[in-house]
Amino acid sequence: MRRGRDPRYLLDGRGSRIATMSDFIQFKPVQLSEAIPENTTHMSAACTELAERDLLSSYEGTTLIGSNGNISHRHEAGFIITGTQLGSKQNLESKDFVYIEKCTNDEAYFHGTKLPSSECLMHWYLYDNFPETHAIIHVHESNQSLYSEFGRSRWKELAIAETANDAGNGTIKVGGAAAEIFNKGALYVILKN
Repeated sequence: MRRGRDPRYLLDGRGSRIATMSDFIQFKPVQLSEAIPENTTHMSAACTELAERDLLSSYEGTTLIGSNGNISHRHEAGFIITGTQLGSKQNLESKDFVYIEKCTNDEAYFHGTKLPSSECLMHWYLYDNFPETHAIIHVHESNQSLYSEFGRSRWKELAIAETANDAGNGTIKVGGAAAEIFNKGALYVILKN
């Protein structure tokens, strides 16, 4: 992968544009190969179901390209995750996923033809710190439903807890904030703001 003439774009080995860089990608993507992950049918089905429930909605009304949320599945020494800037997460194909081989605090080493999800560092941190975890689903719920009196009344019953602070987005800090809440016994974490 190399930068194109316009530094906002990344190109694959054939010179085709694979993604647009944007402010929400907070890490350096390092493409190791264009190999597309196999056996992503179950992940695609999960994305379609979540999108139909409006939990992976598109960034309507903004200048951003893409849709909210992401899912990943532990695979070999790394994990498979949705690519970034997917206009919709319904009916995804294998080419819409990437395999993350490893991450550091500011780099994501991946295989695929799309850039990894902007939250891949969070997923890496959680897999690294919770070896028993096999899949992560990061959705965007309607605040009206989540924070309603009825919604809040069910948090304890459902083992839902919110992070104390806004950890931002796209950084390793998001994973650390979520891990802190999981370590307190929560099954579901709400990232503040």
